[in-house]
Amino acid sequence: MERFLQRIGCAEDQVIVSFARLIGDQFFAQKKDILVNDENAEYRAPLIAALAGKWLEASAQEGMEHPRVLLLAEKGEVLAQLRGLLEQAGIESTICVSKEETESSAERLATASFVGISADLFMTAVLEQSFKPREFGLVIIEGADLFGELPSELQRKVWGYLLPPWERRAVLFAQRLGVRAKNTAIDFANSPGTVTLKKARASLDAISAEFYRVLSEEKFKALLSHLAAAGAQGHHAAIVFCNLRQTSREVEARLRLNHIPAEHVSAAAPPAKNEMLFQRFAKLQEIGDQQENREQGAEPLESPENLESAHMQLVLVVSNDNLEALPDELALFAIHYDIPLDADIYLERVRAMRSRGASMLGLVCERYEVGLSAIESRFGIRVECKEATDMANIKDASEGVPLDLERGHVTKRADFPQQTGVPETRVSERRAPETRAPAARPDRPRSIQERKMHTRISERGKFERKKTDRKKGRQQPTRAGSKNSDRNPSLYSMSTEERLAYFRNKYRGILKTPSSEASPAPQHGAQVSPPDSTNPENDGIVKRLIGKFFSGGKAAE
Repeated sequence: MERFLQRIGCAEDQVIVSFARLIGDQFFAQKKDILVNDENAEYRAPLIAALAGKWLEASAQEGMEHPRVLLLAEKGEVLAQLRGLLEQAGIESTICVSKEETESSAERLATASFVGISADLFMTAVLEQSFKPREFGLVIIEGADLFGELPSELQRKVWGYLLPPWERRAVLFAQRLGVRAKNTAIDFANSPGTVTLKKARASLDAISAEFYRVLSEEKFKALLSHLAAAGAQGHHAAIVFCNLRQTSREVEARLRLNHIPAEHVSAAAPPAKNEMLFQRFAKLQEIGDQQENREQGAEPLESPENLESAHMQLVLVVSNDNLEALPDELALFAIHYDIPLDADIYLERVRAMRSRGASMLGLVCERYEVGLSAIESRFGIRVECKEATDMANIKDASEGVPLDLERGHVTKRADFPQQTGVPETRVSERRAPETRAPAARPDRPRSIQERKMHTRISERGKFERKKTDRKKGRQQPTRAGSKNSDRNPSLYSMSTEERLAYFRNKYRGILKTPSSEASPAPQHGAQVSPPDSTNPENDGIVKRLIGKFFSGGKAAE
């Protein structure tokens, strides 16, 4: 198929070449009928032209007298694109987009090697005695999801005029793999396999990626260093990917303290606000593209003054749960502040990168290094980690500054009493509600039903308060390197190898793809805590449920 892509001038697009290889491996190498799930119809026309040319050539070599290809297309745009592509590929074709054109092209419909027509016009062509649908050895359905929504009577008529699935080959394209599209593939093809085409997956080979191994304590300084180097090379805008939303908030606040404009991207923000932010990002990126004197091998800069002169004018900070807000092919430069534990998250990040000229950097700390195993196993790539340079000379203006992440800005703790503006008496009243007079209770005794209801409400209130306290405890912001960040006071007293072993054990139940490498054994004498994937609060919940069950039973007795 690649040779036909060269004929039609599409061989330079690495995305199309990657898609063609996936289709060719299933259809030609493994000789399977396939259902192609693509994100959009942008690449369908060149893929169909290359697929048809390859099949016609291979069938002629195998001894077939007059191989023919039939395309049932539901999108007129694809048929219009195929006219010129088939002519460039040297394939004799007939494309019909109207009833009049179908009736006037009866002679060509009977002899053309490639016939493109819609399902409705197919029935019009059948009325011509010279058109024989059973002569087509390969049938391609463009838009199987749309074809499945046609009346069942029309579908059965089309199937009746064609060869049975076991006597011909079939390829179906569908943007949505719904029930109707899958049923159409099962009825129309012979045990079809599914080929998923994702532009981000095809862009993995075209986007350069470098990974640097750093310690958790030096990760933010490494981020400052690489942003400075990117700004010196002419990048005016960049994306920083984080795993957790709390981490993205912290990174945003600390970047601003270092005089780097940063914005947090949220999927819950108004679409108009995000659109303006992305337009500003794209504009700054175009300014950087126009600079012809960009240096390729700039060394990392080592001071906040150099950071300011590096012309990094906008950094978008995005967490995993907000990736859906990013548009496709937005950025030319990005940094993975955290390595995702799920390979699908990594692919979603690549979706936001341009397929040509883009580059990415990854900061691999011992906490998330295990995510590289999932990425390597899923995509069949080998990730090489370089050793980061010494960060001792990198100045971080945010180091030691307390962050008020809930309010979205930096706040000094000493300023809190001045900002409240509430009299001391009212504050003490609010903080000590137990000093207030208790509410009057009714003098008459409660009935049994009232006491039971009061008991249930009290127990429910206690459970909700404990649940809220647990949530607040898990969401408390923690600085990188603090002893409470992973609920293990001895974690940051370990060596790098010991911490890596700890996090491999901790995330073993989260990774979707098994690790391709054996986990390194911890050194002798290391105290590695068991993974906290199990909830320590389950025991308390079970005890409460058992207590409620037995209390209800006693009440019933």
